[in-house]
Amino acid sequence: MTIIRQENPNLKLILGNGAGSFAHQSAKKYNTIDGFLSDEEKIGFCFVHQDALDLNRILTKVFLQANLPVISLPPLTMVVTHNKKLFTSDFCTVENSLQAGLIPLVFGDVVLDKAIGGTVLSTDTLLALLAKYFHLQQKFQVRVVNAGNYPGVCDKDGQVLSHITPANYSQIKVALGKSESVDVTGGMAQKVEEFLAISSLGIDCWIIDGNIPGNLAKAVLGAPTQGTLIRAV
Repeated sequence: MTIIRQENPNLKLILGNGAGSFAHQSAKKYNTIDGFLSDEEKIGFCFVHQDALDLNRILTKVFLQANLPVISLPPLTMVVTHNKKLFTSDFCTVENSLQAGLIPLVFGDVVLDKAIGGTVLSTDTLLALLAKYFHLQQKFQVRVVNAGNYPGVCDKDGQVLSHITPANYSQIKVALGKSESVDVTGGMAQKVEEFLAISSLGIDCWIIDGNIPGNLAKAVLGAPTQGTLIRAV
């Protein structure tokens, strides 16, 4: 992130972290994605939230130690769903943070749900919602980058796909699977579908290998990048 800001100090950044081995474990234990009814499930909902906060707090401290003005913003305060679908959202805090020169850090977490009490909102879904929100304002050129411990999106033979569009998605969809680790929000297939949906607006989305030094910076800055580009055409 420091390199990115040095290369383009005017770039507006929104960071997002997944739940990793923290909240996915408790979310699976309490089946939080399907809501809560019992007292045990309500406590589970709160445990999932706490686990998500614990990881986010660690990452926020790392960014601050690198002298980056990162501010943590829980999705619980921004999004409400209805039967797991978006019901209402308010991203004013994210927008105001950007205007103040801060770097919002969002994350996958629980949100309240008007029909089933609560559910889990993935980082990918939240970033897609934010990308659409800022794109429609026509103030920024929006780009979404997902960096993980994978080389990109792979076909059935394990080869990295250079690009995915609506035209070739039906052919490669069968090769997309769930995460090898515990993941309650759909794994790679869900990421691709989230990003394909917003690519129709003209938003380029990358899924890249975050283990390659400099790869994330290249993707954010628009340089040639190792990974998979998802776009409308």
